[in-house]
Amino acid sequence: MNSKILVAVILYASSLSAAGAADLVVTVKGVPDDRGYILSAIFNSEKSFLKRPEAFASFRIKASKGDIGYSVRNLPPGKYAVAAFHDANDDGKLDTDPSGQPTEVYGFSTEGHTSGPARFEDAAFEVGDRTKAVSVELGY
Repeated sequence: MNSKILVAVILYASSLSAAGAADLVVTVKGVPDDRGYILSAIFNSEKSFLKRPEAFASFRIKASKGDIGYSVRNLPPGKYAVAAFHDANDDGKLDTDPSGQPTEVYGFSTEGHTSGPARFEDAAFEVGDRTKAVSVELGY
């Protein structure tokens, strides 16, 4: 195959994969201080929800008191949910006390839902072909 034709085919295929895609803007609200990192993940199914290795995308952002944001470009249309927590001691996990209660703040893309782990359906939102903004309010 001629290299110019191959390049044209690759460019056309790339444009098809981005067609209908949208940007996702996530704001993590209520970071209590600047210790450690914010760990956040985007999930695209009930099966993968809250299983970080199976996340559609994951992020580690230096903590800063207040609100922190990040964006994902060209997200394919579909149903997604976001989870985040403040990994204050930078050990890579949501710490809990002996009874299993989290000792680090966490939240989901459910406008303030923080009482226990959310279900995918509770945290889910639709992404279409336009920019979508969601927020995650951190709490206990």
